[in-house]
Amino acid sequence: MPAERPEPETYTIDDEIKVPILLSDADGVAHVRAIFRRLRTASEIGPRGLDPNDILELRGNGEGQKKATVEVSLKVADGHTPGEYLCTAIQAYDTDGNMEMINNPTPSRLFRIVDERKKDDQKMEFLGWGD
Repeated sequence: MPAERPEPETYTIDDEIKVPILLSDADGVAHVRAIFRRLRTASEIGPRGLDPNDILELRGNGEGQKKATVEVSLKVADGHTPGEYLCTAIQAYDTDGNMEMINNPTPSRLFRIVDERKKDDQKMEFLGWGD
């Protein structure tokens, strides 16, 4: 029987997605980007299961530390499509500007964006400007 994956953290509009990444570099860790792609279906974690158009980049900075836990983050906005997102790459720079691309980091990391806006029929009415 395959091991079940843990339930991904769930975020909604205006939440801050925060993912800690542990990195080390002899020159010091600088700018870090974690690239997440939306899964077409929650059950399919593989190249064919990734939506080519829904990509989110979470960013952070190691502030020159030789060993750093970099918290990459992104605020969820209206334009972010609900679904599960898988980290497909980490792009990290050292303090000298050298870039390292880590493709398909393992273990994998997922998070979920949900749309919790209330779908009611009541429309907001503008009544004018206050005094």
